[in-house]
Amino acid sequence: MGTPGEVNQVIGQAYQDVFIAALEGNVPYFENKFDVRTEPEKTSFNGRAGKGYSFDFCGVYYHPWKHAEVFGECKGYSKANGLLTEFRSFLAKAYVTSTDYDRHANDYFWFVTNVPFACTEGSGVRSCEFVRSSLGDKGSPQAKEIMGGGHVDDRFVRRLVSRLGVFILTDSFLMNTNLSYRVSHGETLWSILKKLHAGRAPNGFRAIAEQIASKNGLQSADHVISGSRIHLPWLGISKPRGDDATGEF
Repeated sequence: MGTPGEVNQVIGQAYQDVFIAALEGNVPYFENKFDVRTEPEKTSFNGRAGKGYSFDFCGVYYHPWKHAEVFGECKGYSKANGLLTEFRSFLAKAYVTSTDYDRHANDYFWFVTNVPFACTEGSGVRSCEFVRSSLGDKGSPQAKEIMGGGHVDDRFVRRLVSRLGVFILTDSFLMNTNLSYRVSHGETLWSILKKLHAGRAPNGFRAIAEQIASKNGLQSADHVISGSRIHLPWLGISKPRGDDATGEF
């Protein structure tokens, strides 16, 4: 078994893949294109203080009346501790990307987690007032590194708020919805299910694989085609012992 840090990383990566598959399966017109693990140059930018930052994924939104890129941050947590800080940092990334990079002036920015957070603020986390105060918060070193000492323009804040998305996809929701997953070269149902379940294929794999094959019209559970899209279930990830105080797996 790996060290706690390694375990946390594997689970975090699994949640990222599950979140993306859930978005693709449930948000019309959205398709992911890149993730930070395989193509970091597609999701990375320079902050105003000179330090680089990145999003977890970059996709496209092809609505009949709106075409835009989507940059997303994924946070698979066991508790909400630390999530509000992460969200404030995400807001700084979204603001700088949309204001300092002309190409992304009209793009979408989505924050995705499995744990409700900022419960006292509620839907107010997408308000102009909350976003403006977060961007100007000198007590948030993460946001300050991205924002530098730059001025916060209310006009840009209003434009950004209309393109912000906050998705709270609880484990219960994820286990009761379909995931839409695009098969990469060399992948099998075995490797895909292990990937989505943090390195452990779920119990009863053969029966699950047969069900997936039947639902997707595959010739057999042993035959998936690279580049094709399949719909499959998610059975959750076991919480490791000694879960850390920050709430991140």
